[in-house]
Amino acid sequence: MDLMSFLIIGCGFGAVLLLGFAFHPSSETTSISQRLEGLKSGQQQKVQTSLRDQDEMNKSAFTRVILPLVDKCSKFFSGMTPTTSLQRAQKSIVQAGLQGKIYPMQIATLSYIMLIMVPLMSLSFSGIPTELISKPTFILVLGAVLGYRLPYGYIQGKAQARTHEILKALPFTLDLLSISVEAGMALDGAMAIVQEKSRGPMADELGLTLREIRLGKGRNEALQDMAERVNLDELRAFITAVTYIARLGGSLVDVIRIQANAMRIKRRQRAEEKAMKTPVKIMIPLVLFIFPSMFVVILGPAAITMIEQMAQVPGH
Repeated sequence: MDLMSFLIIGCGFGAVLLLGFAFHPSSETTSISQRLEGLKSGQQQKVQTSLRDQDEMNKSAFTRVILPLVDKCSKFFSGMTPTTSLQRAQKSIVQAGLQGKIYPMQIATLSYIMLIMVPLMSLSFSGIPTELISKPTFILVLGAVLGYRLPYGYIQGKAQARTHEILKALPFTLDLLSISVEAGMALDGAMAIVQEKSRGPMADELGLTLREIRLGKGRNEALQDMAERVNLDELRAFITAVTYIARLGGSLVDVIRIQANAMRIKRRQRAEEKAMKTPVKIMIPLVLFIFPSMFVVILGPAAITMIEQMAQVPGH
């Protein structure tokens, strides 16, 4: 069997498998009579349905098409997924701010699908391995590893980017909190003002914390939950200081101002550290790309002239 036939059979089998999972009948399927009764409902239900359809179409194609198929396939892969992998995925999802939009089992199912699809796609240029230790075998194994880690790596990258945005916005947020508290507002009111006047991941976290407080959770507990979600040392230190001041008494304005100044100092130190690492990092492109090009431009004509002169010498 040649390579093209193998790819066609594999893709056909995968398509049939996904369609079987997607359209497999379940116990929750509504009957035709129930659907007809639903069509006979009033104008209000039609308006609500049209609004729901419009909201559904505003979502991305990944959310509307891929995730439902992944949910169907997740029933097959649920028994082989370790609990630790689901816990790590859930932690990364929370840090990325995607809770409620994607779930750990969906990430695990995507990993298993990519584990199969990436090696199959790599067969088009690597060929079918005929030996255990060979280049096609290495490409297949590498493709399987990369395919399995791709969904997890994407979520972790989103989480790191969001954490970096929160770290950059933290000193400015603390300044606004300090000004609001100094003006006579309580910490909850100051958080509401900052959440209303700012945008970004930090404002989203403040809004979620305020909603938890309004639902009855204690302020210190809600702040601790925010520190666990963000998993940032600077924010955890600020929340710890605010919690101790609330318990022992003291000037909340001074604590917030001191924390803001400390974060500015740390940010300046991180910038200086990155600036000191720049000469070391720039050596890699210099040695690999810039220096060889300079050598070709400078020494190339001299080398050509030398070769021509040596060719004119008798005996060469």
